[in-house]
Amino acid sequence: MTDAADAGAAPPPPPLDDATGGVPPTLSADPPEAAIPADGGVSTHQLANPSAIRLAFKIKSSNNNDYRLNPVYGFVEATAATPIEITRTAGPPRIDKLVVQFKEAPTDAADASAIFKEGAPLGEVTIPLNAS
Repeated sequence: MTDAADAGAAPPPPPLDDATGGVPPTLSADPPEAAIPADGGVSTHQLANPSAIRLAFKIKSSNNNDYRLNPVYGFVEATAATPIEITRTAGPPRIDKLVVQFKEAPTDAADASAIFKEGAPLGEVTIPLNAS
């Protein structure tokens, strides 16, 4: 017999296999947000991958008029970090965001954009952008 509190509980997550190195595939951004002057500027961030799996990423912006991203697509090797550069052109002050989607990438993959043509991403990280 189960307790009433257990009736609505979610099932436990599946165990991690050895391919993940015990860490689920995820990305984090450092710093986790960007404050850039509205009259223009550059902010550099690191996308860190603590897992044992190579990841591909794709960056989407809520404001393509005022922001340029380099790179838009790329790879983060297992247990490594990759720099990204956010450039803000002059424009009115506003709050925007970047969404960094990521997927598992084969070790021999050379085109990160091709990985995103099929299937859903594994996850995403949001980087708030504050231009004032």
